[in-house]
Amino acid sequence: MKNYYIPYNYEGIYRPYVNDIRAGASAFRALNNVNTPLEANNANKVRFQTEQYDLANEYDLNTSTFVPRENGVYTLTSSVKFRPFNSGPYNLDIVFLITNKGETEGRDNEAFAGKRPGIITTSETLWLNAGDQVVVGMRSSINGMIQGDGSTTFSAVKVFP
Repeated sequence: MKNYYIPYNYEGIYRPYVNDIRAGASAFRALNNVNTPLEANNANKVRFQTEQYDLANEYDLNTSTFVPRENGVYTLTSSVKFRPFNSGPYNLDIVFLITNKGETEGRDNEAFAGKRPGIITTSETLWLNAGDQVVVGMRSSINGMIQGDGSTTFSAVKVFP
């Protein structure tokens, strides 16, 4: 029986052994743990400062960028929790930006009302080339705060080949 233990590296992040059956697996998940002000009608890159796991060392905490090492089909998912400063109707937009290609994927737009927080989520399965640079972008029609309570997340997993 194969040992499926994934050890901690010196950073405390899970990384597979090179000769483990899952070596070559690609998956990560990161969270935003800092409340971040968001100015109305400005496109902003969303930051994710806490890495939960990164099997292939493809996520850069400093830039909040996912850079796959291999060509393949990946499923990307992101959620952003936003709290408006004032009461009223507002819209949130979220998108995956493939910055080295100037492409946008997985766009979603949601309408919210009141002063209650809104959570917007997008998910997309698409072909990425090795070296593509993927970030999460967001825009709100009202001033507010991206919540750093663990509800704002970014993840990816390679699904083929």
